[in-house]
Amino acid sequence: MTEKRQLAKLIKRVQKGDSEAFGKIYDGYYDSVYAYVLHQVGQQADAEDITAGVFLDALERIDGFSWRNAGFEAWLFRIARNDVLDYFRWHRRRFRDISLDGTEKPPLPARSEDPAEAACNREYLMQAIRNLSEEQQQVILLKLVADLSNKQIGEVLLKNEGAIKALRYRALVSLKRVFDEGEERQDD
Repeated sequence: MTEKRQLAKLIKRVQKGDSEAFGKIYDGYYDSVYAYVLHQVGQQADAEDITAGVFLDALERIDGFSWRNAGFEAWLFRIARNDVLDYFRWHRRRFRDISLDGTEKPPLPARSEDPAEAACNREYLMQAIRNLSEEQQQVILLKLVADLSNKQIGEVLLKNEGAIKALRYRALVSLKRVFDEGEERQDD
């Protein structure tokens, strides 16, 4: 039986009130939803709360889920994206230092071969991603963190696959430019 069929059976069971079936869905998607949320909010406790809310929202809305509109992953990540946006709306003053318009320059990554280099480079990358447009951020995070296809990302963002490819390309060009500039600044 294919994964999609198994998932469809689980969803039908959940729609009939089977909480054990929802537990399997939760177990199957928790890690990717949590990682996606965490990369956006940056706070573990907040990410845990938001992720729990995503699954609560999904459970409350699962009766309205239909395969006609989008795949389940896209539907679930659309809920996650909306919950993250709600979080930022309510907590705007806590995050006023995070620029989403690309005007901030991320700090330079350290050059070393020790284990701390990976953490520093990851923070540098996340700061660079924060400087992309909001749509570009979503495309990159949904691709890298949630490992969604361009089609699924389009379903989450309500855009066609071509628009997602263009957004992803522009985001990658912007990230490359930031890293190239960082290399040039370090060489000086």
